[in-house]
Amino acid sequence: MEHTRLTVTLQSGHGTLARLAATLNNHAVLDLTYTTASTNTATAVVCVTQSDALRAQHKLRRLVDVIDVTPAPASPDTAETADVPHTRHPTGAPRP
Repeated sequence: MEHTRLTVTLQSGHGTLARLAATLNNHAVLDLTYTTASTNTATAVVCVTQSDALRAQHKLRRLVDVIDVTPAPASPDTAETADVPHTRHPTGAPRP
């Protein structure tokens, strides 16, 4: 199945992730990664089917918190290509 990776830069705030999820509710989301930074920004990497990519991109751009949406073709292994740091335990060990 062909899919597209949308990298979304957002202003992080109360309810941002919920609005993002609600916006993508009617689309075939294959993978979603959400990371916040200390500068009150967040990055979401969303993999959607190629048939939903354009519509999802337009809907994401209309969100108040969204700064930018960048589409890119995704490889079959979305977790490895997201280029987003994975969450770790305070000890530095990867989460199970």
